[in-house]
Amino acid sequence: MVTTIRVNFIVEGQTEETFVRRILNEPLAKCGVYVSGARCVETGRKKIRGLNIIKHGKQEIIFRGGMPSFEKIRRDIEWWLDEDRKAYLTTMFDLYALSRDFPKYDSAIGTRGHYNKIKILEDALKKEIPNQRFIPYIQLHEFEGLLFSDVKIMDDVLRPYHDCSKLKELKIIRDQFHTPEEINDGIETAPSKRILNLFKSYQKVTYGYQIAQRIGIEAIRKECPHFNEWMVKLGRLGIYGQSRS
Repeated sequence: MVTTIRVNFIVEGQTEETFVRRILNEPLAKCGVYVSGARCVETGRKKIRGLNIIKHGKQEIIFRGGMPSFEKIRRDIEWWLDEDRKAYLTTMFDLYALSRDFPKYDSAIGTRGHYNKIKILEDALKKEIPNQRFIPYIQLHEFEGLLFSDVKIMDDVLRPYHDCSKLKELKIIRDQFHTPEEINDGIETAPSKRILNLFKSYQKVTYGYQIAQRIGIEAIRKECPHFNEWMVKLGRLGIYGQSRS
């Protein structure tokens, strides 16, 4: 009997949700790991009443997207782990603009080395939620960093909407860093801000998925070591499941 390995994803925003559902789904399925669900972090609820729901009484609107306080993040993660006890759960949160009440945040930010920061934060998150089915992942520094895995493709996608090529400028940015993930997270120098400085109408939801799809997972994995480590961890779940079947 083959064991079906399912993974749920709690992500930061709509772009990451689309990225998981449409891009990560296929390569993970080849490893025997299936994207069971993907949704943005719950940020709040509001009770409503209306003529169309009188028969049902009060209902709630659930708000999702962005990075709320850590307690809301924890509650959302623990709730889904409890709701779906046969699936693993992982996160896809950006380090950039991460809530300051995140466990070990100050310690991580004060640490030298981009990947050391991420390790401290992911280890702290795992300690806060010590469930064997929970696999924390924090993107260094934000989703747009992945797009710098191939700046020519980024330029190819964005150029027609802006009537100009910025390939030279994109190459200069990329060449300053060992990996795309290390492009720093300053207010004006985060990957998304660098793209916006070159392509004024860049919108993450509209163009981010298109660029990532054109680049492809294998190219992103080759350029982005922390992202690749995450994919390896998820892929191993399928191997583990097959060994148990």
